[in-house]
Amino acid sequence: MALRRVAVIGAGISGLASAYYLQRNSQDTEILIFESESTSGGKLVTSSFAGLAVDEGADSFLARVPWAFDLCKELGLESELVSPSARRASLWLDEKLQSIPSPNVLGVPLSIDSIPEGLLSPEALSRLSGEGFPDHVLPTGDLSVGQVIRACAGSEVLERLVDPLLGGVNAGKADEMSCALMAPQLLEAAHHPDGMLNHLRNVAKNVDPNAPVFHAHPEGMSRIITALTESLKSSLRTSTQVQNISFSEKKWKIDTENGFELVDGILLCAPAHVSSNLLNNSFPSLAKEFASIKHASVVLITFGYSRTDFEADASQSGFLVPRESGLLMTACSFSGSKWPHLKHPDLEILRVSTGRVDDTKHLSMTDEELLSELQSDLLVTLGIESKPVDVRVSRWPDSLTQFPVGHVDFVADLQNKLSHSAPGLISAGTFQYGVGVPACVRSGKEGADQMTTFLDG
Repeated sequence: MALRRVAVIGAGISGLASAYYLQRNSQDTEILIFESESTSGGKLVTSSFAGLAVDEGADSFLARVPWAFDLCKELGLESELVSPSARRASLWLDEKLQSIPSPNVLGVPLSIDSIPEGLLSPEALSRLSGEGFPDHVLPTGDLSVGQVIRACAGSEVLERLVDPLLGGVNAGKADEMSCALMAPQLLEAAHHPDGMLNHLRNVAKNVDPNAPVFHAHPEGMSRIITALTESLKSSLRTSTQVQNISFSEKKWKIDTENGFELVDGILLCAPAHVSSNLLNNSFPSLAKEFASIKHASVVLITFGYSRTDFEADASQSGFLVPRESGLLMTACSFSGSKWPHLKHPDLEILRVSTGRVDDTKHLSMTDEELLSELQSDLLVTLGIESKPVDVRVSRWPDSLTQFPVGHVDFVADLQNKLSHSAPGLISAGTFQYGVGVPACVRSGKEGADQMTTFLDG
């Protein structure tokens, strides 16, 4: 049998996962990985900060879904993973930090006894003590998270609890966010005959409250990237910009600045806007589909403060900031409280986020202006008056995919169009299941499985 060749475009976590699983599925396939940047990993970047390995993007992954954990297990990293020390977090509401009620499901409290006094009105508390039946008949199919929560728990719960939490995941708006993709358990519960709140409470009875919520690696998330890269026998071509892809005479052609390659299939794992550009010449209608996918831009700034000036509550992992707060920051994480390996002997390390799909103020600000305004926010929220000892600015333009109502159907339709218009071109990435690491690994794995089926067909 002649050696088959597959190109993977994009060496972020989705692309590397797809190459890894394709190599496992089809050992007689040569895999070429093209990456425009000088290093692999995409948005999983770990660099030294104050002598510690501190992530510049995602610092962990969800433990309750299998894909990232299973990959780490296969890579031999399972025993090295750690979970947060601090499990509690707060919200900046009414000009003060207030504990997020626990237990909760994506911000929806399951017990009114856990809600701090004054966090919600008596009317909202009364509603939360009930069964959670919607106040009107909910349509079938996908709905926004906002529609579901407003109907079953009320607007206060949405705006003060759920939107800050879910909006922190992908910098989106809960009133526009697909519940089927971002919070399927809430959509299912909203239609349950027992009522949304009753159903969530019953499900929670079977959940171990002490089970880890997140996993991370002490060397940072880039340790997963390193392990993936080392496991791949593929040809990883960094600093190689793919300029165009086309199909003719039963082969796919990959044009780069260094020449071209002919392959039997392509796993397109680049960001949606990059994929659109690559498809524009040969497949303009598909290019438009990818171009329609919206993204939010964010900035993550790491601050190092002397412990003599500020020391975080060791029981708190950080806090979230609702969009109505008037602050630039959207979240603040206490790295040393959250992760044992990031507890610096002299510094308190804070990771502060800014940017939402409907708040792009940061895009027009210089690093100096960002630092100044976020330090003002830290003065308001935490009372920090001193200057930081160390800072690092990590900008992530067009990095967080948005998932409007109907996105699940959009993706299914797009995948169907790909299979009919461009057989052998398979796409994976954050646009499919979400921006988290497990969702990206899942997308890459399923892409590899589809490619294996195509090659064997």
